[in-house]
Amino acid sequence: MKKLALTVSAAVALIAGASQAAMPAYPDNPDVIWKGNFEEGASSLSGNCNWGDNGWCGEQNVRAQQIQIVDDPAFEGHHAVRFEVKYGDVFRSYSDERSLLSPPPQMWEDEGSERWYRFQVMFPQDWVGSYPKWDELGTPASRNNAGSIVEWHHDANGAVESGSAPLYIRGGDQFIEMCLVDQATSACRETLQLAPLNRGHWQDIVIHAKWSSDPSVGYLEIWIDGVNVLPKHMGSNKYPGMKNYLLTGLYRNGHIGDPNLLFPDGTHVYGTDGTPGVAYVDGFIAGKTRDSVLPPAPATSGGSSTPPASGSASPSGSPEPTTNGGTPVSTAGVGFPQGGCSSTGFQSAWLALPLFGLFALRRRRSAA
Repeated sequence: MKKLALTVSAAVALIAGASQAAMPAYPDNPDVIWKGNFEEGASSLSGNCNWGDNGWCGEQNVRAQQIQIVDDPAFEGHHAVRFEVKYGDVFRSYSDERSLLSPPPQMWEDEGSERWYRFQVMFPQDWVGSYPKWDELGTPASRNNAGSIVEWHHDANGAVESGSAPLYIRGGDQFIEMCLVDQATSACRETLQLAPLNRGHWQDIVIHAKWSSDPSVGYLEIWIDGVNVLPKHMGSNKYPGMKNYLLTGLYRNGHIGDPNLLFPDGTHVYGTDGTPGVAYVDGFIAGKTRDSVLPPAPATSGGSSTPPASGSASPSGSPEPTTNGGTPVSTAGVGFPQGGCSSTGFQSAWLALPLFGLFALRRRRSAA
């Protein structure tokens, strides 16, 4: 297929009259570091391991069904990726169950590097965000998260890694969450509820990160569906003397789905199917600037882009974000070897900040 720079009118025509997704018109920006948007099909999943390559370098899976290119649902272009994990999907000698992709070496982050990232995730309608904690089955409130979808792991320049990664983004029962890990305990020092988890719909995520082990230097900013859900949040997001490297896919505690686990009354915790979990990812791009990861905003007839009115849906059509108590707001405010994370101390009223900008033309297909 020829790559054409779509005008707004041509893109609108595609949305109105064509069955395939509109291709976002990303500019030829020298600040783009990498694209991992699956548009090359199966060849985009592995083997792209040279500095400067687009696509993904390696797969961590033990079954072919765990990582698959799909064309429906897709957020942009023609393809997305479907991740599946179930009991027993343990790769090599690593801990826990996983279906993961890793990118080429330009996506490994050093101390002080500043990056912008954009990607989309979809959790299907039957997504279960947590399961009984395997070693506390007599305490119903003790739960394991169902799996991270994006993480930045640690690597001591090729040395053996131990403990949990510094940062996980995951799908909970009600929210898209972020876990920032304490290196000494491998447990979350902070668990942040970023936005309501909108099952069966693509959610568009933009992250601005400065990677540092110094809490006075490192920070994160996050937008979901065009809404600034995490204003600049200072804190360490990297371990001293180590690099961070990106992983995407499903990663969860190795006891989830174990058919031999029993509740105290002798009943089985799980069935015999391994308790499969499924999620979708699309559109990965990373760059040095905000503009390098965002396609041009659609223009109005007068030539300027217009943010949605206060109280309207976000640019992607997702519901207006709410606080934990359910009050609407106009701008809101992962493995897990230890079996989950506990929130410690991050409670802040979200500040009213300008919307991040409008996102590209895209289709929104629902997953069954």
